[in-house]
Amino acid sequence: SEKAGLRQGDRIVMVNERSVAGVKMPQDSMVRLMKGPKGTKVKITVSRDGVLIPFDITRDKIPVHSIDAAFMIDETTGYVKLSKFTRTTFKEFKEATRKLLDAGMQHLLFDLRNNSGGYFDQSLLLANEFLESGDQIVYMEGMHRPRQEYDADGRGNLKEVRLSVLIDEGSASSSEIFSGAIQDNDRGLIYG
Repeated sequence: SEKAGLRQGDRIVMVNERSVAGVKMPQDSMVRLMKGPKGTKVKITVSRDGVLIPFDITRDKIPVHSIDAAFMIDETTGYVKLSKFTRTTFKEFKEATRKLLDAGMQHLLFDLRNNSGGYFDQSLLLANEFLESGDQIVYMEGMHRPRQEYDADGRGNLKEVRLSVLIDEGSASSSEIFSGAIQDNDRGLIYG
């Protein structure tokens, strides 16, 4: 959509000649109207400053990266900003921290501010990177669900790296699982 010329603030009012504005359509229904096979087109009409503008958009795969930044702050401190927990988060995190370790990282500043979560398994994999074998990451238990525990296996590559985690009121779900595991196991400092 950005390639086609849509801008932030544009309001979608029509999808393929079907009105979606003012009809109390759930967002997921509207998204379904716009999705389709890669290479096919969808016509979107937006309202921009009161003017209706049509766009023909060619559908494509959209890569969603979860790491917004990864760099060295100084000779020994690395910084990683994780915006969400996607299907590829662990892979991206491993690649980023490998480069930081090669650059001399001994302390990681891991930024989870405004990270609303995502894939549960990715938070387990990330926590496992820092924890010792048998350290509890999280457990789930419910009225109709028996207790299920998730513990670290001790095979993580960052167990010797000092860890500081930044969180805020926007850190939720998988961010809370990761931060809670780090705090409960006294593995790092949580700020926020």
